[in-house]
Amino acid sequence: PAPSGRPGKPTPLTPKALTPTPLTPGSPIQGARAPGAAATPGAPPPLPPTPAQVTAKAKAGGPPAVTLRFDWDEPVGAAVFRRAGYLWVAFDKPTVIDVNQLRQASGNIIKGIEQMGLPEATVLRMLTVSGINPSIRRDGLAWLLDFRKQELNPETSIPIKAQPESPVGARLFVSVPEPGKPIGVIDPEVGDNLVIVPVIPLAHGTGLEYIYPQLRFLKTAQGIVIRPRGDDIRVRALRQGIEISSGSGLLISEVSPEAEANMRLKALKPLTRILDLDKWKITDINSFTPKKHQLLAAVSRAKDVKREEARLNLARFYFANGFSPEALSVLRPIAKDRPEIEGDPEFRMLRGGSNFMMGRLEEAFEDFTHESLGDNDEAIFWRTAVQAASGDLAGAAEEMKRTGLIVRPYPRALKMPLGTLVTAVATKAEDIKQARHFLEILRLGPLSPAERSQLDFEQGRVLELSGDFDGAVEKWERVIAGTHRPSSVKATVARMELLLKLNRMTRAEALEELENLRFVWRGDEFEFKLLRRLGGLYLDEGRYRKGLDRLRKAATHFRTHPDAPDVTLQMSDAFSKLYLDNGADALAPVTAIALYDEFKELTPAGDQGDEMIRKLADRLVGVDLLDRAAGLLNGQVRFRLQGVEKARVGTQLALIHILARENDQALKALAETAVAGMPGQLVSRRRHIRAQGLMGLKRTGEALGVLKGDKSRDAELLRTEIYWRSRDWSNASQSLRKLIRESGAKPGGALDRTQAAHVLNYAIALTLSDNERALSRLRGDYDGAMAETNLKDAFRLIVSPASLGLIDPASVAARVKEVENFQSFMAGYRERLKTQNLSEIVPPSVGPAGANSPEAGKSGAPAAPPPAAARPQA
Repeated sequence: PAPSGRPGKPTPLTPKALTPTPLTPGSPIQGARAPGAAATPGAPPPLPPTPAQVTAKAKAGGPPAVTLRFDWDEPVGAAVFRRAGYLWVAFDKPTVIDVNQLRQASGNIIKGIEQMGLPEATVLRMLTVSGINPSIRRDGLAWLLDFRKQELNPETSIPIKAQPESPVGARLFVSVPEPGKPIGVIDPEVGDNLVIVPVIPLAHGTGLEYIYPQLRFLKTAQGIVIRPRGDDIRVRALRQGIEISSGSGLLISEVSPEAEANMRLKALKPLTRILDLDKWKITDINSFTPKKHQLLAAVSRAKDVKREEARLNLARFYFANGFSPEALSVLRPIAKDRPEIEGDPEFRMLRGGSNFMMGRLEEAFEDFTHESLGDNDEAIFWRTAVQAASGDLAGAAEEMKRTGLIVRPYPRALKMPLGTLVTAVATKAEDIKQARHFLEILRLGPLSPAERSQLDFEQGRVLELSGDFDGAVEKWERVIAGTHRPSSVKATVARMELLLKLNRMTRAEALEELENLRFVWRGDEFEFKLLRRLGGLYLDEGRYRKGLDRLRKAATHFRTHPDAPDVTLQMSDAFSKLYLDNGADALAPVTAIALYDEFKELTPAGDQGDEMIRKLADRLVGVDLLDRAAGLLNGQVRFRLQGVEKARVGTQLALIHILARENDQALKALAETAVAGMPGQLVSRRRHIRAQGLMGLKRTGEALGVLKGDKSRDAELLRTEIYWRSRDWSNASQSLRKLIRESGAKPGGALDRTQAAHVLNYAIALTLSDNERALSRLRGDYDGAMAETNLKDAFRLIVSPASLGLIDPASVAARVKEVENFQSFMAGYRERLKTQNLSEIVPPSVGPAGANSPEAGKSGAPAAPPPAAARPQA
C-alpha cells in the first residue's frame, strides 16, 4: 500500500502507581501504560501492558549507559534508524508507552522522546546526546537497546536484489525472513513520506543508502526504511522477504553475479597461515592405510636430518585426517631428538592442534601462545578456539568472526569440528550471517548421522535468532530423535528454553525434561549448567529443597569451575530470602527446620546469620517446637554472640526453657549469659524469668527475694502466683487488691474480663484467709458489676455470707477446685506468642542501664504492657 498516516502528538499516559526515580547505576525503572487509562484520539486502543524498562549501568571511563527494554508476549519485528537528527524506533505491533517517565529516567542520555499516534504500530522518535546510539540485542521476545557512545550500524546487511524480469514484473526484493507489516508515516521534521518495515532477525539492516530512480533505501541498524519518490510505490511483506514494486513499473537493471562476487572479494582481507594440510588429506578411506605404510617406510629408510622431515610428514598426515593421538606419538620423539624444533611455528601448531582435538586445552593453549607464532592469523584462530571450547563463546566471538574462514581449506576431519565451533560462537554472538555461511560450507559433501545432528542443532539456533521459532523447535526435535547423544541433550535443553520463553511449556514440564537429562549426560560443562538451571527452576517453583540440592551438587561436583562461586552465592541468596525475608513462612514449620538443618552451612556470618537463627527460633516457638528452638539459640549464645546481645538471646533461651517446664535449664541459661551494662528493660525481663524458674523449682523464698522492690505489674502477677501456690492467702489477697487497683476497676463501675477475673480471685483469697470483713466490703463494691459478667455465679458462691449456710470457709478449697481456672504468669507469655514472636517479647533493648540501676526496679520497667491473659483467674 502507498504510505499513509499522519504525525501524531505524543500520547503519554501517566501511571497511577509509578513515580519516576532518579537514575542510579543498576537501578531498574519501569515505565508502562497505566492500567485502564483511556487512549487519546488516534492512539492505539487499550492493550495488555507492554512495559519498557530503563536501566543505567556504570561504564568505566565514560558516561553511564542506558538500556531501554521493550517486552512483548509474541514475536514482534523492530526497526531502528536515524534521520534528521532523530533516532527512530519502530515495532509492528501497537502499545502505549509512558514516554514522559522514560525521558526522566534516562537522565541526560535521551533529551526527548515522543510516540507517533499510529493505531497499528508503535513508533518512537528520540533526541539523544550527540554521538550516543543504541546497540540492539534480544532476550527471548524482548528487544533491548543499549545506549552509549558508538556508531549506528547493522551487524548484518540485508541484501537488496534488483529483479527486472520477475514473474510479477520489475521489482526490488529484500531477502529477510518473516518481515513485519509495513508502517506508513510522515516525517514531521522533513515532511516527506516513509515506509518502515520492522524485521525479526536481530541487527539486520541496510548499512548503506541504496538510491533508485523512484525510491531510496535509508541506512538502518535494524529493519528496512524506504523513502518513495512517487505515489505508486507498493511495499508488500512476504514470508521470505519484502517486495517493492510500482504501478507504473520500476526502472531498474540487474547486477551481474560477477560484479557482486568481485565486491565481496574486495571486502575480504587475506589471512596469514602456517599449516598446509590440503595435500595430506585423503578422500577415500581405503587409501588411508597404504598412504600410512608409505610414510612409515619413508621414516624407517631416512637417515640423520632427513628422518626429522619424514617424521613431520607422518605427523602432518595423521593430524590432517583426524588421528591426533597418533600425531602426538610422532611429534614427541622429534622434540626429544632435537629440542630446538619447539621454536618452529609449524611444530607448535601441529602439537597444539593435536592436543586441542584431544580436549587437552591447557597444553594446546601453551603451544598456541608461543612467541614463535606471533600475530599469525591461524595461530590466533586456534587460540580463540581454545577460548571458545573452554566455554567463553561470547569472548571468542570477535576474533572468531575475523579468522573463522581459516578452516575453509582444512581437511574434513578438522573442518567439521572446528566449523561447528565457529558456528556455535557466531550464534552465541547472534551473528546470523556468519553462522549461515559456515553451515552452508559444512553441509557440502556427505554427512555422517552424528555430523548431521550437530549441524541441525546449530541450524535450530540460527532459526531461533531469525525469529522462526516453530522451525527451530522442529529442527531440534529431529536432533533429539537422532542417535548423537551430545547433540540430542543440547537440543533438548534449547527446545525447552525456547518453549518456556514462548509460554508453551510449564516450569513443571521443563523440570521433568531436565531431570531426565541428568542420567543421559554426565561429568562436563553440560552437567554443570544443567544442575545450575535445574536449581534455578526449582527455586522459582518454590521447591526449595530440590533447588538448593541441585545447586549444591553443581558447586561441589565442579569445585574448580570458574562459575562455582556464583552458584554458591546463588544458594546463599536463596537461603537468605527464605530465612531473612520470610520466604519460609509459606513452608510447614517442620519443613522449615528440616531445610535449615540440611543447608545450615549457608547461614551467613555476623548479624545477618544471628537474625536468621532468631527468626527461625521464633517460628519454632510459635508452633511449640521448643526443643528445636532451644537448640538453635543455645548454639548462638555458646558460639556466636557476645555482650548485651548474648544476654538478650540468653533471655529468650531461658524463656523457652520456662515454657518447656525446664526450670533448671532456664536458670542455667540466665547465669551463663549475664553480662555487665545490660539495659533496664532486659534486666527486668531476666528478673521475672528467674523468679518464674525458682518458683517452678519450689524455691519460693528465693523467688520472692528476686522480686523484692520490683513494683511492676509483671512482678505483682508473679508474687500473686507464688503466694497462691504456697497457700499464703493473706499475702495473695493483698497482691490481688493491688492488681485490681492497677487495672482501673472502680466500685460500682462496669468490669472487663480481666478486671472481673481479678475481683473473683481476690474474693477466693479473702475467703480462704477468713477475712469476712474485707469480703463483705468486696461484695458491696462489686456485686452489681460482677452480675453482668460470665463469672457471676462463681462470685456469688464465694461471697455468700457464711450465716446463710451456703458456704463454709473450711470447704472453700474443695468448692473452688470445681470452678478454679487460675492461669499462671507464664500463661501470659504463651498468650503473647499467639500474636507476637519470641524476639518481640524479649526485643533488642534501647537505652543502656546497669543491672543495679534505679530503673530496673520501677513499675515502668517491662518492655511492653503485660497481656490481658497473664493473670490469676478463678
